[in-house]
Amino acid sequence: MRPIDPKYYYRNFIHPRYWGMWFAIFVLFLISLLPYKGKIALGRWLGGLQYKYDKERRHVAQTNIRACFPELSEQEQEKLVYDNFVSIATGYMESTIAWFGNPKPFIESLEVHGKEHLEEAKARGKGVILIGAHFSIIDFAGPLVHSVEPFNYMYRPQNNPLLNAMVERARRHYSNRDFTKREIKPMLEFIKQGNVVWYAPDQDASPQHSVFAPFFGIATSTLTTPAWLARETGATIVMLSQYREKNGVYSVYYSPIVEGYPEEDEVANAARLNAGLEEAIRRHPEQYLWLHRRFKLRPEGEKAFYPPKRKKKM
Repeated sequence: MRPIDPKYYYRNFIHPRYWGMWFAIFVLFLISLLPYKGKIALGRWLGGLQYKYDKERRHVAQTNIRACFPELSEQEQEKLVYDNFVSIATGYMESTIAWFGNPKPFIESLEVHGKEHLEEAKARGKGVILIGAHFSIIDFAGPLVHSVEPFNYMYRPQNNPLLNAMVERARRHYSNRDFTKREIKPMLEFIKQGNVVWYAPDQDASPQHSVFAPFFGIATSTLTTPAWLARETGATIVMLSQYREKNGVYSVYYSPIVEGYPEEDEVANAARLNAGLEEAIRRHPEQYLWLHRRFKLRPEGEKAFYPPKRKKKM
């Protein structure tokens, strides 16, 4: 286990403004004590509730899924929306195992696909960047991946400082290094030393560092950061995905090496990674984060994908 950074000491969060989050963390801890089947059942129930009552998120998921899976019937699309809510909620229940529980039984039954691609990438000696996506098992992916290869990652801190402290303290049990977007320079040096870093660039971000490239046939704002990182470090690119299978079994997939990456053409670079992510998502489409406004930024002249967010009442 890595030492805890002093900024994550719990004594930093005794102010009353954190009491609500302390209660939420206590509830998550209680959930972690449930048997596995109980966690899954609770996740399904909570996902069904959110599908029923969270109209804004449901509309986002419906919009995304209708656009990305036009070949499905309306009934099939709506079932995928419902299954997605259930899968995401279940992922939070599973993540309590990573935060407070013992993932060892699940590591013992873990299915690993394509590890030979990762080994080949490491053997090239220039470091490896694992390009992933936001799948529903969320933080539970950490100990699973770490059991295959030491888990180092680039991440965006949680908005709530106490929640971020809790998550990062837990991640120290199953990771070696972490880097925020403000720690690019040390991450570059770390990769150049031959290490492996996981990065999920599949969120709609600032247009400054993005290009529009196809993703499920839709022009999608896609970060150019992976190509920049690969250029700066000479690292080898492998795609990583992780899933919930049946009967308490989980899986991780390492893709073949993305050869000849990056090119000079940033749109071509983005399209290649998007194609890899799309292939991974289609393996278990209900487990991707369709509740995210993935197509928020649009090419000039295109109408908005989603209605404006409703302002919260004060």
